[in-house]
Amino acid sequence: MGEVTFETVIAMPRTDVWAKLRDLRVARHYVPDVTAIEMNTSQSEGIGASRKVFMKNRQPVDETVIAWEDGRGFTVKIHKGEQPPTPFKWAKFQYEVADAPGAQTRVRGTFSYEMANGLLGRLLEALVLRRALERSNTAVAANMKRFYETGRAVT
Repeated sequence: MGEVTFETVIAMPRTDVWAKLRDLRVARHYVPDVTAIEMNTSQSEGIGASRKVFMKNRQPVDETVIAWEDGRGFTVKIHKGEQPPTPFKWAKFQYEVADAPGAQTRVRGTFSYEMANGLLGRLLEALVLRRALERSNTAVAANMKRFYETGRAVT
């Protein structure tokens, strides 16, 4: 199993950060290469809410909420229909928010996954994918902070 985590501190109270984070359509404003997000369900938050994420030069993926702690965070399972996204056996992303000193909020994002294709998958992870995921998470953290604090989309 692999895991890549980011952490950032946003100069806003947790309730304000949570108000933005809980809106599953907002990630398009700070996640690199996301061009659009459409809700798959009429339910827009909580366990079972699902979105389709469209990305530049990649196939869209589905993300379905599998855990939700109101005011604290949620976890989405990443999939394509009923299948995991290539090249994973499974993948999920967890967002957590917590109070930080000075009426700020600590946001932690953790991408967890297991590679498919045995040795070939592990080689892909070691040679290419892990570094790409770390770069992406670093960009998400910086972009999220900028977007949440200024309200201006960062793409």
